[in-house]
Amino acid sequence: MEHLVKEIVLSDKETLKERKIKELERGLRPNEKRIGGYQNGEYANEKNQMNPLAGFGNVDLIYSGSFVSKLFLKSYSNNPRGYIFDSTDVKTGNLVGKYGLDILGINQDWFNKRQSEIYRYTLVYQIIKNYKIA
Repeated sequence: MEHLVKEIVLSDKETLKERKIKELERGLRPNEKRIGGYQNGEYANEKNQMNPLAGFGNVDLIYSGSFVSKLFLKSYSNNPRGYIFDSTDVKTGNLVGKYGLDILGINQDWFNKRQSEIYRYTLVYQIIKNYKIA
């Protein structure tokens, strides 16, 4: 059953990635707190002109777009119900080191809602289909 759940979640990876990118564009961590702030006023101004969604001076982790374009969803550790993003971009390690691993996490409230509104119905359908219960 856990493999079915994993398949269902990973099949929704593009929607989850889009949500993650929107979160980063707004300069937010998964818990909806700010990622951080820029100390250099000139850089903050440049970033605000590039992306005003984060708000002036707020870190958004988007500059060239390479980091977010290379995001991918994966199972987290040995927890079959845990998922996290990673990125193949070379800056990923530096960004995680500076801002913390949670920048790659998923907003739990949104994910729980998605599970209850979509994933559970897909799981029931898959069980009925695969095990010919109906």
